[in-house]
Amino acid sequence: MKQFITYSVLFLLATMLLMFLLDLTYTHVYNSGSYRNKVMWIRDMQPDTLDYAIFGSSRAKYTVNPTVITQQTGKKGVNLGMNASGPFEVQLAVKEFFKHTFAKRIFVQVDYTYYTTAPDSIGQLVWLPYIKEKEIFESFKPFGRAYQGYKQIPMYRYLQFDGSLGFRNVILSALGKTPDFLTDNGFKNRWGTLQEDTPYPYTLEQKTNKQIDEIIKLANRKNVALYFFTAPIYRPAEDFSTLKENIPNYTNMSTTVEDKSYFSDHMHVNEEGARLFTQKFIAAFFSKEVGYK
Repeated sequence: MKQFITYSVLFLLATMLLMFLLDLTYTHVYNSGSYRNKVMWIRDMQPDTLDYAIFGSSRAKYTVNPTVITQQTGKKGVNLGMNASGPFEVQLAVKEFFKHTFAKRIFVQVDYTYYTTAPDSIGQLVWLPYIKEKEIFESFKPFGRAYQGYKQIPMYRYLQFDGSLGFRNVILSALGKTPDFLTDNGFKNRWGTLQEDTPYPYTLEQKTNKQIDEIIKLANRKNVALYFFTAPIYRPAEDFSTLKENIPNYTNMSTTVEDKSYFSDHMHVNEEGARLFTQKFIAAFFSKEVGYK
């Protein structure tokens, strides 16, 4: 019995040591390996002065092409839209961006997720490798005890979300697998054509958002011009007047693309839609008529 207990304790200690070493290895790869997501890209950016940066969810990522903007205006920028990012994740992205580099102007895409404040179950995943860092953990801490576990228990977050953060991603990153989002400075095309011809029914509540407020404060401290916009939606029921009332420098562009053939679903434009909207984005924010220098 004594021998069994001894072996059990040794096995437990060996397992804990292995988990600790694996956690260090995985986290090291997410800090120094080939980019598997845009958070890794942001954290590896070098000091520079960009003309602009775009933040938001997939509705920013698939909508505005910085390569086209550079070709037509000469302005240098990046699209840092990330899938499933709500105000919580966008605030983290903006903060992280300004730790490493700088942009004269930033654009934040806002829509129906405007009044949500909690981490998105999908959008949060790209941030979890860094949850041991004080500032990032403090952002997650108010939203539940699970984040304490992700921070304190070695490998817990990597095993819990293996499909997004686990072995495959770590190996591909360690082997130098290059991402496809760098080709157009963060923009990606989305394929397909919307088949349904129905309105998009969701509407906004009359609320403010503390994370959006924090982005505004940060931009003011950095002396950065900040613009909010809503990307195209097919037949939206909402007129977004709530955003106009609660957010400074807001432009509603939700109906600037209307033909169904330009959408892959109600909330995302396809390749042709992105090409069209990028032109409208340039006209709205980069033309001499609106005073852009």
